[in-house]
Amino acid sequence: MRITQGEIVDLQTVLHIEMEDADIAPYLDIGFRKVRPHITYPGFRKGRVPRHIVMQFVGREALLNEVLDTMLPEVTGRAMDAQELVPGGMPNMEVLDLDPVTFKATVPLKPEVDLGDYRDIRVETNIAEVGEEDVQQRLEQLQNSIASWEPVERAIEMGDMVTMTATGTVGDETILDETDTVYLLAEDTELPFPGFSEALVGAELDTPKEFELVVADDYPDIDMIGKTVQVSVTVSDVKEHILPELDEEFAKGIGEGYDSLEELREQIESELKTESENTAEHDLRISAVESLLEGASVLIAPVIIDNEVNHLLNEQGQALARMNIRMGDYLRAVGSSEDEMRAQLREEAVGRIKRAVALEKLGVLEGIEVSDEQVEERIQTVIERNREQNPDASELPEITDEIRASIRRMLHLEMVEERLLAIVKGEAPELAKADDQGEASELTDADDRPEAEADDETEK
Repeated sequence: MRITQGEIVDLQTVLHIEMEDADIAPYLDIGFRKVRPHITYPGFRKGRVPRHIVMQFVGREALLNEVLDTMLPEVTGRAMDAQELVPGGMPNMEVLDLDPVTFKATVPLKPEVDLGDYRDIRVETNIAEVGEEDVQQRLEQLQNSIASWEPVERAIEMGDMVTMTATGTVGDETILDETDTVYLLAEDTELPFPGFSEALVGAELDTPKEFELVVADDYPDIDMIGKTVQVSVTVSDVKEHILPELDEEFAKGIGEGYDSLEELREQIESELKTESENTAEHDLRISAVESLLEGASVLIAPVIIDNEVNHLLNEQGQALARMNIRMGDYLRAVGSSEDEMRAQLREEAVGRIKRAVALEKLGVLEGIEVSDEQVEERIQTVIERNREQNPDASELPEITDEIRASIRRMLHLEMVEERLLAIVKGEAPELAKADDQGEASELTDADDRPEAEADDETEK
């Protein structure tokens, strides 16, 4: 295998790789075994055609095409090892020729991260105070949640729930045709047309009411937007929302019951304070990461960014597919192109990568490591949770090495984020200093070198 490496530019380098016959032979064997079962040839049973005939029949290039997805990453990996390159992400590989097999791999190196004086970052925790108005609002939400709908015989009012038959026409075309449909009158709704609820107010039971409305700008049929629709509505049933009294009986009927309305108020106040604290903690986490990134300098290889954009685009495609929408149709509907969407996703991609590498760097500088015991403890927690959620399951999922590694990464991220919170609150423990024997336990900008190498450098 012949390898030629280009210069390192923007934290990435290009490897030109030419494979020799000895390198290709194992992959031709794999390609042969993949296609042989599907080959039929006169005089031989299907799947029993000799190798030399298969080679003549399908050709060397076809066999190689069968294994490119496996061959390129494996060969690129060996080439990176030979060049002593430590990749920072998935290389971008491009086949140049298949005779001889020649391709290039654009290899991204690890991002360069400088967190600056990250230990000086401070972010205030802003916990919103809970007042009587907040408690009253939550009480009213509970009141509405258990309110009943009772039939009434009167003119329709805003907030009523009606059963109606309605038609709407624009010229000779009917664009609304509902029979015995339940409809809730609300001031903030524009369905089926803006002003529909308001126009129904005052209507009488079993008496048709006719009025005109204008079709909204977001109506599915763009040809109808802005046109006047003739509406006719007949209401056959009206129900009024009956709210219970906020008294002792009301409190006894909430959840498992409270002895008094005052006890319910105290519980609501306690819950609201907990929610406020949780919201403040969530906001603090976001602000802490934002502050860390503001003071950080991060250089990222373009290939890593491109790969993340591809990942985000693929995620969007899968989300659309679950709704039976093709990406091309979606792009046409929003008046965009794939290139424009990629440009929009690029900023999000860069943000994701910067956040990930900055937190990873923080973990290195703070010396945060996940022990095997912590991993096992979390695994047991996951197992117990699965048992609780699936008590009838005969077997629990196997804890593979991949799952174990994923749990370790998740724990590490949690620990790094907790340390960042401690830092921005001014509560982080001091980093250890080198002792009298020169053994350095503090992690410095020895960066991502192996730990032993960093220690050796400190001792010098």
